[in-house]
Amino acid sequence: MKKTLIATTAAIAMGATVFTAPVANAAEMTFKLVTMLPLSTPIGRTFDGFMKRLNAEMKGELQIDHRGGPEVIGQFKQPNAVRLGSVDMTLTSPSYANGILNVSGTANYSNKQYAEIKATGYHDYMTELHKAKGLVYIGELPVSQLRFHIFLKNPISKLEDLKGMKIRVFPAIRPAMAALGANPVVLPMPTIYTSMERGVVQGFVTGVSGVAEQYKGVVGAYVEPGFYRATFHFLANPKSWAKVPAATQAKVINFVRTADAATYEASWNASLKAGYETIKKEGIKKVEFTGAEREKFLQLVNQAPWTDIKKKAPKEAEKLQMMLMK
Repeated sequence: MKKTLIATTAAIAMGATVFTAPVANAAEMTFKLVTMLPLSTPIGRTFDGFMKRLNAEMKGELQIDHRGGPEVIGQFKQPNAVRLGSVDMTLTSPSYANGILNVSGTANYSNKQYAEIKATGYHDYMTELHKAKGLVYIGELPVSQLRFHIFLKNPISKLEDLKGMKIRVFPAIRPAMAALGANPVVLPMPTIYTSMERGVVQGFVTGVSGVAEQYKGVVGAYVEPGFYRATFHFLANPKSWAKVPAATQAKVINFVRTADAATYEASWNASLKAGYETIKKEGIKKVEFTGAEREKFLQLVNQAPWTDIKKKAPKEAEKLQMMLMK
């Protein structure tokens, strides 16, 4: 009876470990990872491609086990889940980690190309900053050619029309919309459609890929010019990462930061081109600011976030601005 009880208890304990530290099969280690969006979405498909390439490169040493997206752990909760060890890794928006590292979201505030940013020592600095907050920064999945746009239910005619409008944002975009006089509302991406449909917001900010298909019927216009750049952070739990041999750690970091960066960026080209073509085909009107209005718009969106973050972390923000902005 005693032996049966011990065996049963052990089995229950093993079955209850859903998101534990990496599982070792011989020399190969497996890490449980969650993504900010499901793999069926445009962003998720690029994550899937990245994970497959990484797994192929690291076969026999390290493998990624994708456990799901926000249906498993909420978008905004994923970085902290990694920090606490509930899951080993995440591919996430930099700004979703702002609650842990208040300069994380600055990764979006750049007008440089990836190689230019890398040459500044940016990734080593981000590694240092994340380490102090209990996270391992492996690197980023960059999309330097992607620009964010304001998508609206109805067209506007001038910059002034944005004042007072409720615009859904992710955390990094909040200062820019506030500077334009809009009312930024931070909401997870999966809630955008229903929020637009019900009038909770009158617009939202995102990249162009898949917008015409995902938000058909609730989008009537978008604002040009776009602004900032897209990037996604690859974060790991320190205790999980510490179990990986140093040589394997170095190979993963080199793959993410050097070997695969251009491949990942290029994986976006077709969807970005298709995105612009589809919104034109669907009759979504381009509201283009020109002349003085264009200059005012870009000045406001580019300056606002740095002004905001320098109040919270002046030393770090100053250094990051030099690394990210021309």
